[in-house]
Amino acid sequence: MTVPVLPRMMAVTAVAALAVMVVFVLVLGALTPGYSHVSQFISELGASGARYEWQARRLGFLPVGLMLLAFCGLAFAALPRTPGVVLGLLGLALYAVGYLAASQFPCDPGCRPAAPSTSQAIHNAVGGLGYLLAPAFLLTLCESVRRWPGPAWLVHSGRAAAGLALLGLLTLSPSSPWVGLSQRLLELAVLGWVALLGMAVARQSRLTAPPRP
Repeated sequence: MTVPVLPRMMAVTAVAALAVMVVFVLVLGALTPGYSHVSQFISELGASGARYEWQARRLGFLPVGLMLLAFCGLAFAALPRTPGVVLGLLGLALYAVGYLAASQFPCDPGCRPAAPSTSQAIHNAVGGLGYLLAPAFLLTLCESVRRWPGPAWLVHSGRAAAGLALLGLLTLSPSSPWVGLSQRLLELAVLGWVALLGMAVARQSRLTAPPRP
């Protein structure tokens, strides 16, 4: 029994976005001397003048943003278009645009300038909006899932992801020595649950698809 094309592509784009994000952060972080996942922003890997600026922006932020936008489009076509789904996907799309903004408008060196450049201001404004919306759109999506004949664990994990995203957001202070951990917590909460959602929809579609003649 095959999986319908849209749910299968939802799973592929969501899992790929998570995988690319994790791999590029770990690899470029390891290659950048003195870089700390605990105390530094992910954007510092692609900051103006960073050693691997091009790789972070073009091979990291750009494909992640594009794959998340593709997921939103596929999900809009495949899922029930309830108000909760539409609002949740709109929030996720704005979150994805934050990655695209990071690929085009890098932050200044260190990402904490006293006098931000225009690029830094755009980077902060677009990315910050996505972060502010993250707990809300995760919760909105998982509460919509609750009304589907899907697995209960997806709802519980979505609520947990929304809570973790909120924790990451509330502790995301540039002056915090743990700001890197806070940002990674928020990112993994969003990307991780979206990947779970994509895989769950693909699996459910496989189980309910009519057998091939």
